[in-house]
Amino acid sequence: MNFTRRVALAVGGGSGIGRATCELFAERGGAVMVADVNEASAKATAERIVRKGGRAEACGCDVARWDQVQAAVERTRNVFGRIDVLVNSAGILRVRRLEDTLEAEWNEVLQVNLTGAFLLTKAVMGVMRQQGGGAIVHLASRMALRIKENRGAYAPSKAGLLQLTRMAALEGGPHGIRVNCVCPGFIDTPMVWGSGTKEEVETQFAGWAKVCPLGRTGHPEEVARAILFLASEEASFITGAVLPVDGGRTIL
Repeated sequence: MNFTRRVALAVGGGSGIGRATCELFAERGGAVMVADVNEASAKATAERIVRKGGRAEACGCDVARWDQVQAAVERTRNVFGRIDVLVNSAGILRVRRLEDTLEAEWNEVLQVNLTGAFLLTKAVMGVMRQQGGGAIVHLASRMALRIKENRGAYAPSKAGLLQLTRMAALEGGPHGIRVNCVCPGFIDTPMVWGSGTKEEVETQFAGWAKVCPLGRTGHPEEVARAILFLASEEASFITGAVLPVDGGRTIL
Protein backbone atom coordinates (compact mmCIF):
# COMPACT_ATOMS: atom_id res chain seq x y z
CA MET A 1 0.00 0.00 0.00
CA ASN A 2 1.61 3.18 -1.21
CA PHE A 3 0.05 6.56 -0.44
CA THR A 4 2.65 8.83 -2.02
CA ARG A 5 1.06 12.12 -3.15
CA ARG A 6 -2.15 11.25 -1.34
CA VAL A 7 -3.68 13.18 1.54
CA ALA A 8 -5.79 11.86 4.41
CA LEU A 9 -8.00 13.61 6.90
CA ALA A 10 -7.98 11.30 9.91
CA VAL A 11 -10.53 12.17 12.57
CA GLY A 12 -10.05 10.62 15.97
CA GLY A 13 -6.33 10.42 15.25
CA GLY A 14 -5.19 11.45 18.71
CA SER A 15 -4.96 7.96 20.19
CA GLY A 16 -5.62 4.25 19.76
CA ILE A 17 -6.62 2.96 16.35
CA GLY A 18 -6.78 6.48 14.92
CA ARG A 19 -3.20 7.26 15.92
CA ALA A 20 -1.95 3.93 14.55
CA THR A 21 -3.71 4.63 11.25
CA CYS A 22 -2.21 8.11 10.95
CA GLU A 23 1.29 6.82 11.59
CA LEU A 24 0.97 3.96 9.13
CA PHE A 25 -0.48 6.23 6.43
CA ALA A 26 2.48 8.58 6.81
CA GLU A 27 4.95 5.68 6.81
CA ARG A 28 3.49 4.64 3.46
CA GLY A 29 4.22 8.05 1.96
CA GLY A 30 1.01 9.99 2.54
CA ALA A 31 0.37 13.35 4.17
CA VAL A 32 -2.12 13.38 7.01
CA MET A 33 -4.20 15.95 8.82
CA VAL A 34 -4.66 14.57 12.31
CA ALA A 35 -7.94 15.80 13.78
CA ASP A 36 -9.30 15.08 17.23
CA VAL A 37 -11.66 16.62 19.76
CA ASN A 38 -8.58 16.65 22.00
CA GLU A 39 -6.36 18.97 19.98
CA ALA A 40 -3.35 18.32 22.22
CA SER A 41 -3.56 14.60 21.42
CA ALA A 42 -3.86 15.37 17.71
CA LYS A 43 -0.74 17.54 17.90
CA ALA A 44 1.11 14.78 19.73
CA THR A 45 0.32 12.31 16.95
CA ALA A 46 1.38 14.79 14.27
CA GLU A 47 4.63 15.49 16.09
CA ARG A 48 5.39 11.77 16.32
CA ILE A 49 4.91 11.49 12.56
CA VAL A 50 7.07 14.51 11.77
CA ARG A 51 9.88 13.25 14.02
CA LYS A 52 9.95 10.10 11.91
CA GLY A 53 10.23 12.13 8.71
CA GLY A 54 6.57 12.07 7.70
CA ARG A 55 4.20 14.87 6.74
CA ALA A 56 1.46 15.76 9.20
CA GLU A 57 -0.46 18.69 10.62
CA ALA A 58 -3.02 18.73 13.42
CA CYS A 59 -6.29 20.44 14.24
CA GLY A 60 -9.07 20.18 16.76
CA CYS A 61 -12.41 18.80 15.58
CA ASP A 62 -15.59 17.97 17.44
CA VAL A 63 -17.40 15.79 14.90
CA ALA A 64 -20.75 16.63 16.45
CA ARG A 65 -20.36 20.25 15.32
CA TRP A 66 -20.84 21.05 11.63
CA ASP A 67 -18.74 24.21 11.84
CA GLN A 68 -15.77 22.32 13.23
CA VAL A 69 -16.10 19.54 10.65
CA GLN A 70 -16.14 22.12 7.87
CA ALA A 71 -13.14 23.86 9.38
CA ALA A 72 -11.14 20.60 9.51
CA VAL A 73 -11.94 19.89 5.86
CA GLU A 74 -10.95 23.38 4.79
CA ARG A 75 -7.76 23.32 6.84
CA THR A 76 -6.75 20.05 5.20
CA ARG A 77 -7.34 21.50 1.74
CA ASN A 78 -5.51 24.73 2.59
CA VAL A 79 -2.46 22.90 3.95
CA PHE A 80 -2.23 19.94 1.55
CA GLY A 81 -4.36 21.00 -1.42
CA ARG A 82 -6.77 18.06 -1.52
CA ILE A 83 -8.39 15.19 0.41
CA ASP A 84 -8.01 11.70 -1.04
CA VAL A 85 -8.91 9.72 2.07
CA LEU A 86 -11.18 10.28 5.04
CA VAL A 87 -10.61 8.00 8.02
CA ASN A 88 -13.27 8.40 10.68
CA SER A 89 -12.28 6.72 13.93
CA ALA A 90 -13.95 9.25 16.24
CA GLY A 91 -16.22 7.63 18.78
CA ILE A 92 -17.27 7.37 22.40
CA LEU A 93 -18.32 4.42 24.52
CA ARG A 94 -20.78 4.46 27.40
CA VAL A 95 -21.20 1.21 29.33
CA ARG A 96 -24.81 1.01 30.46
CA ARG A 97 -27.92 -1.10 29.96
CA LEU A 98 -30.46 0.28 27.48
CA GLU A 99 -33.04 0.52 30.25
CA ASP A 100 -30.67 2.56 32.40
CA THR A 101 -29.40 4.84 29.63
CA LEU A 102 -30.39 8.45 30.13
CA GLU A 103 -31.83 10.32 27.17
CA ALA A 104 -28.96 12.81 27.31
CA GLU A 105 -26.45 9.97 27.25
CA TRP A 106 -28.23 8.33 24.29
CA ASN A 107 -28.16 11.62 22.40
CA GLU A 108 -24.47 12.16 23.19
CA VAL A 109 -23.41 8.75 21.90
CA LEU A 110 -25.46 8.98 18.71
CA GLN A 111 -24.34 12.56 18.12
CA VAL A 112 -20.67 11.57 18.09
CA ASN A 113 -20.77 8.04 16.68
CA LEU A 114 -23.46 8.41 14.02
CA THR A 115 -24.27 12.07 13.38
CA GLY A 116 -20.55 12.87 13.45
CA ALA A 117 -19.94 10.25 10.76
CA PHE A 118 -22.77 11.75 8.70
CA LEU A 119 -21.34 15.26 8.97
CA LEU A 120 -17.85 14.11 8.00
CA THR A 121 -19.18 12.14 5.04
CA LYS A 122 -21.33 15.05 3.92
CA ALA A 123 -18.38 17.44 4.16
CA VAL A 124 -15.86 15.42 2.15
CA MET A 125 -18.07 13.89 -0.53
CA GLY A 126 -18.40 17.16 -2.39
CA VAL A 127 -14.64 17.69 -2.25
CA MET A 128 -13.96 14.20 -3.51
CA ARG A 129 -16.53 14.48 -6.25
CA GLN A 130 -14.79 17.61 -7.56
CA GLN A 131 -11.44 15.77 -7.47
CA GLY A 132 -12.80 12.78 -9.36
CA GLY A 133 -12.91 10.31 -6.49
CA GLY A 134 -11.66 9.32 -3.08
CA ALA A 135 -12.00 6.78 -0.28
CA ILE A 136 -13.85 6.99 3.02
CA VAL A 137 -13.38 4.45 5.80
CA HIS A 138 -15.50 4.53 8.94
CA LEU A 139 -14.65 2.71 12.14
CA ALA A 140 -17.69 0.91 13.54
CA SER A 141 -17.47 -2.03 15.94
CA ARG A 142 -18.24 -5.69 16.33
CA MET A 143 -21.19 -4.33 18.33
CA ALA A 144 -22.74 -3.30 15.01
CA LEU A 145 -22.93 -7.00 14.11
CA ARG A 146 -23.26 -8.77 17.44
CA ILE A 147 -24.80 -7.61 20.71
CA LYS A 148 -23.12 -7.45 24.11
CA GLU A 149 -24.70 -6.48 27.39
CA ASN A 150 -24.36 -2.92 28.69
CA ARG A 151 -23.98 -1.32 25.26
CA GLY A 152 -27.45 0.25 25.19
CA ALA A 153 -26.54 3.32 23.13
CA TYR A 154 -23.20 2.28 21.67
CA ALA A 155 -24.37 -0.78 19.73
CA PRO A 156 -27.29 1.02 17.99
CA SER A 157 -25.02 3.94 17.08
CA LYS A 158 -22.51 1.62 15.42
CA ALA A 159 -25.22 -0.38 13.65
CA GLY A 160 -26.53 2.83 12.13
CA LEU A 161 -23.04 3.56 10.86
CA LEU A 162 -23.18 0.45 8.66
CA GLN A 163 -26.22 1.74 6.79
CA LEU A 164 -24.70 5.21 6.52
CA THR A 165 -21.66 3.56 4.93
CA ARG A 166 -23.83 1.70 2.41
CA MET A 167 -25.88 4.77 1.54
CA ALA A 168 -22.76 6.86 0.98
CA ALA A 169 -21.23 4.06 -1.12
CA LEU A 170 -24.36 4.01 -3.29
CA GLU A 171 -24.34 7.75 -3.82
CA GLY A 172 -20.58 8.07 -4.15
CA GLY A 173 -20.00 5.19 -6.56
CA PRO A 174 -20.81 7.05 -9.79
CA HIS A 175 -18.29 9.71 -8.76
CA GLY A 176 -15.43 7.35 -7.95
CA ILE A 177 -15.92 7.64 -4.20
CA ARG A 178 -15.59 4.36 -2.31
CA VAL A 179 -17.01 4.09 1.21
CA ASN A 180 -16.31 1.15 3.51
CA CYS A 181 -16.46 0.27 7.17
CA VAL A 182 -14.23 -1.68 9.55
CA CYS A 183 -15.70 -3.44 12.60
CA PRO A 184 -13.01 -4.11 15.22
CA GLY A 185 -13.44 -6.61 17.99
CA PHE A 186 -11.77 -6.30 21.37
CA ILE A 187 -8.71 -4.10 20.74
CA ASP A 188 -6.14 -2.94 23.30
CA THR A 189 -6.89 0.80 23.19
CA PRO A 190 -7.29 3.68 25.66
CA MET A 191 -11.06 3.63 25.03
CA VAL A 192 -11.27 0.03 26.21
CA TRP A 193 -9.13 0.72 29.26
CA GLY A 194 -11.36 3.67 30.07
CA SER A 195 -14.51 1.53 30.04
CA GLY A 196 -13.97 0.11 33.53
CA THR A 197 -11.49 -0.52 36.30
CA LYS A 198 -8.14 -2.13 35.52
CA GLU A 199 -9.36 -5.40 37.00
CA GLU A 200 -12.60 -5.31 35.02
CA VAL A 201 -10.83 -4.67 31.73
CA GLU A 202 -8.25 -7.38 32.39
CA THR A 203 -11.10 -9.80 33.08
CA GLN A 204 -12.67 -8.82 29.74
CA PHE A 205 -9.36 -9.40 27.97
CA ALA A 206 -9.07 -12.85 29.49
CA GLY A 207 -12.67 -13.70 28.64
CA TRP A 208 -12.25 -12.54 25.04
CA ALA A 209 -9.11 -14.65 24.62
CA LYS A 210 -11.09 -17.75 25.63
CA VAL A 211 -13.85 -17.27 23.04
CA CYS A 212 -11.94 -15.65 20.17
CA PRO A 213 -10.76 -18.19 17.54
CA LEU A 214 -7.32 -16.54 17.39
CA GLY A 215 -7.11 -16.67 21.17
CA ARG A 216 -6.12 -13.07 21.93
CA THR A 217 -7.11 -9.43 21.82
CA GLY A 218 -6.15 -7.26 18.87
CA HIS A 219 -3.71 -4.40 18.50
CA PRO A 220 -4.44 -0.95 17.01
CA GLU A 221 -1.89 -1.52 14.24
CA GLU A 222 -3.79 -4.59 13.04
CA VAL A 223 -6.96 -2.57 12.59
CA ALA A 224 -5.00 0.27 10.98
CA ARG A 225 -3.70 -2.08 8.28
CA ALA A 226 -7.27 -3.10 7.42
CA ILE A 227 -8.39 0.53 7.29
CA LEU A 228 -5.57 1.50 4.97
CA PHE A 229 -6.17 -1.50 2.72
CA LEU A 230 -9.73 -0.30 2.16
CA ALA A 231 -8.44 3.23 1.54
CA SER A 232 -5.82 2.07 -0.95
CA GLU A 233 -5.95 1.40 -4.67
CA GLU A 234 -5.53 -2.28 -3.84
CA ALA A 235 -9.21 -2.15 -2.81
CA SER A 236 -10.26 -0.28 -5.96
CA PHE A 237 -13.31 -2.51 -6.59
CA ILE A 238 -14.52 -2.64 -2.98
CA THR A 239 -17.22 -0.29 -1.73
CA GLY A 240 -20.10 -0.59 0.71
CA ALA A 241 -18.23 -3.38 2.48
CA VAL A 242 -18.23 -4.18 6.20
CA LEU A 243 -14.99 -5.83 7.32
CA PRO A 244 -14.80 -7.45 10.78
CA VAL A 245 -11.32 -7.27 12.31
CA ASP A 246 -11.96 -9.34 15.40
CA GLY A 247 -9.83 -12.47 15.32
CA GLY A 248 -12.80 -14.46 14.03
CA ARG A 249 -15.06 -13.72 16.97
CA THR A 250 -18.03 -12.70 14.77
CA ILE A 251 -18.31 -16.20 13.27
CA LEU A 252 -19.29 -17.66 16.64
